[in-house]
Amino acid sequence: MVSSADQRSTFFNKIKEFEKEHPEIEVTRKEIGQEAYKAAIEGWLHSKKFHSDVLFWFAGAKLDEFVSKEWVEPIDDIWKKQNWDEEFSKTFKTAVTTHDKTYGLPISYYQWGFYYRKSIFRQHNLRPPQNWKEFIQVGESLKANNIAPIALGTKDPWAAAGWFDYLNLRINGLAFHQSLMKGKVSYTDPRIKEVFRYWKELLDHQFFLEPHNKLDWRSTLPYIYRGKAGMLLMGNFLVPQLPKSIRDDIGFFRFPQIKSDLPYYEEAPMDILIIPHNARNKKTAKQFLAFMGRADIQCAMNNQMGMISPNQAAEKGKNQLIQAGYKILEEAAGITHFYDRDTPSDMSAPGMEAMIQFLNQPMSTEEILEKLDKVRKQVF
Repeated sequence: MVSSADQRSTFFNKIKEFEKEHPEIEVTRKEIGQEAYKAAIEGWLHSKKFHSDVLFWFAGAKLDEFVSKEWVEPIDDIWKKQNWDEEFSKTFKTAVTTHDKTYGLPISYYQWGFYYRKSIFRQHNLRPPQNWKEFIQVGESLKANNIAPIALGTKDPWAAAGWFDYLNLRINGLAFHQSLMKGKVSYTDPRIKEVFRYWKELLDHQFFLEPHNKLDWRSTLPYIYRGKAGMLLMGNFLVPQLPKSIRDDIGFFRFPQIKSDLPYYEEAPMDILIIPHNARNKKTAKQFLAFMGRADIQCAMNNQMGMISPNQAAEKGKNQLIQAGYKILEEAAGITHFYDRDTPSDMSAPGMEAMIQFLNQPMSTEEILEKLDKVRKQVF
């Protein structure tokens, strides 16, 4: 799954390195864009014609769905052989384990939070906000200087989901959020309505870049570069997209606190490699996973892509944005993977569609949440 030129070249280089270490093995790679890949992977996993030995995927409910359909090969044998319990934390192993079996190799994870240009903040005497009141004040100051406070591109529906996740985590906490993701909480619950009230406050202040529904996430980046928008809530996978000339001027801060009695919970999506059940070369696939799980390989790969290595023995990246990610995730009281990775796709797809409807305001919040709860009752 290709999401950037740096990612493509990084994986290509690691494949070549693997082939050099294993001259008897030739790796054939297939590159597909992110959205097309996500749309096609289910078909590959149960196809009798398409056979891939290793696939890129995501931890969380996205993995659990495929495991429940018996589409993914367990890798407990290679995990034990490589002694990965000593190199990957229990948190990471749990993220790829279901029904007491391990099904994926964590290769990267990354923080979500706000990105901004330090020079723009200095120019307007602004500091990264620590709480909601300060966040609103920063937004008003940017707006007064003809800068859209928040860049957002909702042609990618998941960009809106990041807002929902963080508002829910900051208002209601991790346990409640996880219960919602598992279908145990109604979307009409007053606590979810409170999430949308805070979100609507930003709409009422006209903080979001318009027309956000005409932009995808990449299209929002030039607004940040050029000082046309002040802040962007995004994952650290954006680093390879940043022009090298301004990378040192890009700052990061965590999503501000809303309820002072709640600790900081953070979004930290995890990318993994899986072996399909219909793979033809499972032994060779496990050799490749053993290679990709190594600390030196993960270090080199993730430093290039602006991500963090799950292997605890990997050297930490020197990039200031990667360092910021290490800091907030080490301080986090708990992490989530992301809305469309933590809840089944039959729930996340209409859920994200409803969030876009909310942002475009063609329907009332009550109507949207009632609609979502009907979906929840069908899915769970």
